[in-house]
Amino acid sequence: MGYLKRIGHIIFWAAVIILQSCSDEVDYSGFFYSEASSNERFEQSVKWNESHPARDIIVNSDSYTFLVAGDSHCGHADYLDFFIEKTTAPEISFSILVGDMTSGQSYDYDTVYTHLARLDTKPYFPTVGNHDLFFDGWQSYMNYFGTSTYTFTVISLSGKDLFICIDTGTATLGSKQMNWLKETIRNTRGNYRNCIVFTHVNFFRTHRVTSTVPLIEELYALLDLFADNNVDMVIMGHDHRRSVENFDATQYITLDALIDDFEYASYLRVTNREGTLSYQFINMD
Repeated sequence: MGYLKRIGHIIFWAAVIILQSCSDEVDYSGFFYSEASSNERFEQSVKWNESHPARDIIVNSDSYTFLVAGDSHCGHADYLDFFIEKTTAPEISFSILVGDMTSGQSYDYDTVYTHLARLDTKPYFPTVGNHDLFFDGWQSYMNYFGTSTYTFTVISLSGKDLFICIDTGTATLGSKQMNWLKETIRNTRGNYRNCIVFTHVNFFRTHRVTSTVPLIEELYALLDLFADNNVDMVIMGHDHRRSVENFDATQYITLDALIDDFEYASYLRVTNREGTLSYQFINMD
């Protein structure tokens, strides 16, 4: 049995090498590493944040609603356009994109950014996914979006809420981003009514995958950090299959993909009604 497994591994890696040499449309190296490490991406994000003040959102109401989508993977952008159209509705305060907007190719970034330009009057907040890092895509991400690790706040008539976007594009946060996240949550969480974290890689597997799997020790540390500090929600993408899990008081929501013609495509609508969070998956029919 062990012999057959070794043969299987050899065949797999041989196929990867052959495909990589024959195609310029798929970056198979991106399944295993990124040109920029987690620590490097975090340092560049912090530098960008220092020269760009956090965007606080003021809501002149007791309640507000926002939309979240992930894994549009560009290509055709019909579903992304539909999501953007829904985001521009008067009752929506902002939107969040939890990674894999592109394949990492620069022309995909051009396309996505062109479509997102329709949201110039409505705030949107992206973070990076593993596919966004293919083909040295981090440089394109930085050129268009500047940062993948940051916070923003929403101030409504009934309270102030903290939103944290973190970078799990290569599964691990890295030591520097992890330290920043611990410090941010432990030092500031008590100043806010609700706290929601957004990232790409989902913490609980909905099916077996071969790439971008969180480090188990880091995952345990994050679960403890969020539980100890009353993080309300963690919203993620990556697996293309919705899932809702609860660990202590924290709710972990994995989104479906927003890929055109994907059978289970959907996005998430979240409402904060005077501090009480509720959500609904909106299917793409």
